[in-house]
Amino acid sequence: MNSCPQPFRAIVLAFVLATAWGRGAETVVHYYDEEGMRYLTLRNTSATGVEVLLRNASEPGSTGIWTGQGNRKDNVVTFAAAVDEGQDRGSYFIAKGGESKMEVLFKPGQKMPQDVGILGIYRRVSDDKRLQLARKEFQAAEGRLNAALKEAPHLWAGPDKTVPGEWKARWPWLLGRWMKIAYQPPEPKQVKPAQPFSSGKETISPEKDAQYWLKLAQVTAVAYAFVLQAPDPKSMGAWDGEYDDGFGGHVSIRRAKDGKLRVNLSCTRVNENQGSDLAGQIPAESVKTKNDESTAGAVFIEGDVPDDAKEISITLKRKGGFLWVETKRKVAPPGALSWHDGIYRWSPVPVEQ
Repeated sequence: MNSCPQPFRAIVLAFVLATAWGRGAETVVHYYDEEGMRYLTLRNTSATGVEVLLRNASEPGSTGIWTGQGNRKDNVVTFAAAVDEGQDRGSYFIAKGGESKMEVLFKPGQKMPQDVGILGIYRRVSDDKRLQLARKEFQAAEGRLNAALKEAPHLWAGPDKTVPGEWKARWPWLLGRWMKIAYQPPEPKQVKPAQPFSSGKETISPEKDAQYWLKLAQVTAVAYAFVLQAPDPKSMGAWDGEYDDGFGGHVSIRRAKDGKLRVNLSCTRVNENQGSDLAGQIPAESVKTKNDESTAGAVFIEGDVPDDAKEISITLKRKGGFLWVETKRKVAPPGALSWHDGIYRWSPVPVEQ
């Protein structure tokens, strides 16, 4: 039986793999720049159309993605930024290469080209390597969060010193709620059935999915960004103000002359499909103050939900530079994953110009 020399077989294999994506056999191909910590993803959208995605991971958990669209000819992709119709697409680029690497360059002949940060050489990255990198990115983000939580009590003054500890205790719950919306498990893989009547599909564990770890890294980055921001020293525990929880939740409170609290709660969690708006008034007699802590509570009515889920009990606590929000309802609306509960940082009422 004839056999090919090992070097020749390697060359043939490289050629086959290099041309596979060009023929459209692979829908998505991933590359990585280890030195710059940048990801390049090429996704076929048609016979020649290609979507180009670039993400810089030098800040662990970063969510900013540069998106481009272009066309492929052989192993060269010509592309520019994806913009709305009628807008300037800016610089044009070419990505050339194959199985082992892709090099992104400016398309020749342009005056004052922009977005120089996406230029460079990106090397093909396997699924196993992407999983390893995503885990490391989450670990880096988690390290930053833990460091921020450890440092905050030494930097924050007065009643705010205890807030990092309280926030940390809530973090597992917050993380779980966020991931229920943000992470979608991949479709089960089609495999050869092990048994005659089995489905022939293999479910992928989230821990073996790079996207799972990336979503964990991204929400953890949002968390340490919130903890790193010290409370405004101007806050003296008054109710009037604007409050944010760092995860798309916002509360606006104004106290009327008769002592009532006008409260508006809104949130957009991960995407616009998981949002909620609540508004109501809390009677003056329900607002209590003891020492440096104030509490208030009432039942608000939520619209656009079934009747048995409309009533929501709202409890607020105001202390130092933060607002605590707790909600309870007898019945949860079907399919609702958003929430208003949490610890919100105070900011002053905007001054009208």
